[in-house]
Amino acid sequence: MVLVQRLSKKPATVVTVKDLSGCFNDRLMSLTRDYDEIILVFDTYRTDSLKSATRDKRRQGKAIQYQVRDDTNIKHIPLRRFLSHDQTKADLTDYLAAKILEYNRGSSKLIITSASGNTRSNKDLFFEENNHEEADTLLIHQAVLASHRNPADAQLMFFSPDTYILVLVTANYDLLLKNTSISMASGVMQIEPLWRALGKERAKALPAFHAFTGAINTFRFSRIGKATWL
Repeated sequence: MVLVQRLSKKPATVVTVKDLSGCFNDRLMSLTRDYDEIILVFDTYRTDSLKSATRDKRRQGKAIQYQVRDDTNIKHIPLRRFLSHDQTKADLTDYLAAKILEYNRGSSKLIITSASGNTRSNKDLFFEENNHEEADTLLIHQAVLASHRNPADAQLMFFSPDTYILVLVTANYDLLLKNTSISMASGVMQIEPLWRALGKERAKALPAFHAFTGAINTFRFSRIGKATWL
């Protein structure tokens, strides 16, 4: 969804949802042009989840659900409004996941998409269903699978502006390819030096430490932040 949000200022050529999917595919392929394997991971939007209840309370019932079809006209609908309803977002993730595979059916690259618990690819690969709600943990799951099927000297790159992805990648580095890095807003960061500096035990403790000292949806314990605890 980070990549979708970057399309907030839609080009004038985007009139329908199908146009949006084409623009999304172009951005994705441009971002990953130097890579042989691309894994696109979306959040799963569940109506019975705590996050869904929180979103509903925050919106105060103002969200509008749109149909996600090729011919849905979104020319005069701001993307933020279009994505205000969880069901629209859920339908869009499924739609984009399918479209990416359709657009790249004949590509020499391995393209993998995961949305709503279903993981598929443009090659003859089988994936079991998963129960991850968060793209954060699903990214790690898919990266571990990729690490197992690729050569030991292959490069693994995460694209995410989220600090928690950096935390999870570092905590699970021992399960990933040694040449693993993450591209964030501040630049590209290699994981191996972080893992080596922290040591395995501290690296494994990072997710709890991150939540305990203040993350996206958790408060700092006793108002004490990361610098003091470190």
